[in-house]
Amino acid sequence: MYATDTILTFGFPIGRLGGARFRVSFLFPVAAMAVIWRFHAAGQSWPQSVQFGLLATGILLFSVLVHELAHLVVARSTGGEMDEIKLWPLGGLEEPYGRGYWQDHVQTMLAGPVTNLLLCLSCLLTLPIDQAATLLNPWNMFTVGNSELLVTTACRMAFLINLTLFLVNLLPITPFDGGVLLRTYLTSRFAEIEGRDLMVRLGLIFGMLGLLIGFVLGFASVVAVSAVVLILHLHENARWYEHFDQSDELSDIGVPGSMSDDFSDSFSMREDFFFQETDETSEHAEVLDRWRIQRDQEQRNLEQEERRREEELVDSILEKLHRHGRESLSSHDLHLLNRVSDRYRDRQQHS
Repeated sequence: MYATDTILTFGFPIGRLGGARFRVSFLFPVAAMAVIWRFHAAGQSWPQSVQFGLLATGILLFSVLVHELAHLVVARSTGGEMDEIKLWPLGGLEEPYGRGYWQDHVQTMLAGPVTNLLLCLSCLLTLPIDQAATLLNPWNMFTVGNSELLVTTACRMAFLINLTLFLVNLLPITPFDGGVLLRTYLTSRFAEIEGRDLMVRLGLIFGMLGLLIGFVLGFASVVAVSAVVLILHLHENARWYEHFDQSDELSDIGVPGSMSDDFSDSFSMREDFFFQETDETSEHAEVLDRWRIQRDQEQRNLEQEERRREEELVDSILEKLHRHGRESLSSHDLHLLNRVSDRYRDRQQHS
């Protein structure tokens, strides 16, 4: 286990709801302190800053909780499951696993942002148009008037918080809902190694660009979110390499080694094919056709080897399940079991 595992998963248990365990990330108290400081920097006294900061944090926690409950309800209705839900200030860090049907996954992942959008629109009905326009301007800092009612302040906060949750969760990077959908689509169309590799690269690029833009434009919130995204994807990258290290251990029982060896062999085979089979009298179109055939064959070989690795990993997971029970399985183990079972079920249906 990496040291960052304990940091990223550290949270406070708040009980069970709907059969799922809920935990609140340590980032919520950190966000509360940051919001309190921002209110004080905007000219509020310390008592008022603490009051408004705690109010904003409470609205944020409620909005994120409703967001995840929407995921849970739709996931259960489509045959999915969510055993544990880890709340952080922009949503959840655990995604549901289910029957593997694309339309069910789309409904489940869109349920959270749509819920935040509905909450945002309901708050908009209580606000004048000029106040809503002011909140939509990213260059304006959120301020509280001296004579403003607390209910009005809470509605303005709820409007801005839920709008932010809706927009951020549409970003095509994990752990946001849009990124989970994009990763699911990529892994369904291509090999899993290619889809996950692309998602990690997108996350690292978004994280670094967000840090740069946040520093240049002076958006502390963009810097904070980008830093968390960057850390998450660096951790995901490390876990991905750990996954292939485990595959290397399985090579002793006949399973191929790391994918880096596969890709190096793939490139060497491609170069050998290109330089050995091509002579000066070959037609350019014929060379391209042969190269495409060789590429397709290599892709099929990679997919077959990946499935063989998955079968070996499934055996080890089933053994862990038999010895230590379901609680010993991680979310990655559960996703792998459901994906393999869905694949077998689809084969039986087609046959």
